Amino acid sequence: MAKLMLLSLLIITIFLLWRFIFKPKMNRDFSLNLDERSKSLGAFEPVIVSEAKPLFEKANKEEQCCFDAVAQLFFEQKIKRKNIENAEQIQANFLNKMPAPTLSQIGEFDLGEWCIYWTYKDQSLEYYVGRYGVFCTHVDRYGTEHKLESKYANNYSD
Repeated sequence: MAKLMLLSLLIITIFLLWRFIFKPKMNRDFSLNLDERSKSLGAFEPVIVSEAKPLFEKANKEEQCCFDAVAQLFFEQKIKRKNIENAEQIQANFLNKMPAPTLSQIGEFDLGEWCIYWTYKDQSLEYYVGRYGVFCTHVDRYGTEHKLESKYANNYSD
């Protein structure tokens, strides 16, 4: 039993010596060696961070004009289709003429109302079919809103 206690005491003593004497000395030697290496490499140059690029590039005028031209064409055609079955066809016909990054979605609401919404940067075009008529709204590249309304003579019902 005494031998076991002496062996445990010896192991603990060796561990404490290594922990408090030899390990700090090795760390100190390593850090001195690291400092010498950094001096031999020369001073580090500060890193110059360039300005961050905007996430969204500014739209070019040609694409903006194209979106406005398609919206103008949409207004000239005065589409008055009431059934939602026509929505995908209308959406595809005009989306194909718009700039490539244009986003579009079809929304269906209560009481048989639905809309098609196209957006490109700050411009938008909306075709809304409601209970009381068909409404078109376009916001052009200058932020001006254009509207076209076609109200039904009697309430819309299918």
